[in-house]
Amino acid sequence: MSGPADFTHCLLLSGGLDSTTLAAWIVAHHPGEPIDAFTFLYGQKHAVELEAARAVARAFGISHHLVELPAIRGSALTDADRGLPQDRDLANAVGVAPSYVPARNLLFLAHMASIRDANGPGTLWLGVHHDDHTGYPDCRPEFVEAADMAVRFGTQFGLRVAAPFVQWPKAEIIRWGLSHGVRYELTHSCYQGRRPACGVCDTCQARLAAFTAAGATDPIAYER
Repeated sequence: MSGPADFTHCLLLSGGLDSTTLAAWIVAHHPGEPIDAFTFLYGQKHAVELEAARAVARAFGISHHLVELPAIRGSALTDADRGLPQDRDLANAVGVAPSYVPARNLLFLAHMASIRDANGPGTLWLGVHHDDHTGYPDCRPEFVEAADMAVRFGTQFGLRVAAPFVQWPKAEIIRWGLSHGVRYELTHSCYQGRRPACGVCDTCQARLAAFTAAGATDPIAYER
């Protein structure tokens, strides 16, 4: 019988800007090492992101896996009777974002840890960043630290959780990505799931503002 598989990097890949940049980060910092990308379907309204995730995985030549979960409720991102906010003043927004999906990253990490721990050692990678600390509890540094500890002590191979952008603003992520040739035209961020992107949902606004702050032009098309 053969021994355990080689160390593998497990990337939570949404097909968005941050996780796509994180794919480039892993490739740059761990050249030649195997990467498995995981995309989750959980009842989100913008499931078109799956197409973007597949395109990103192909571009990086990494394995891509789709995981379907029961629908997660309690969010404007998943509940049919709750509309997604438009044209919010994000600079002055407080409290948990309407698009926060309860414990989403915790669920994703648990599934990724279970899949990886059955096969061998590895690191679970999250593209969370500084700009989401206020509106998304599972994007905070404290969550990443606690998740890393839980995964490390709760798995036979002592898996780890890594989130190198957790203290970076989105504009800094874009600057790093542009300097490393990330193909942002492949990515999808719009919570409305539109192509061209709506330009007015929270993620479209945040993405456009970050490109502006980075001194760059977003390569995807917008309705307005």
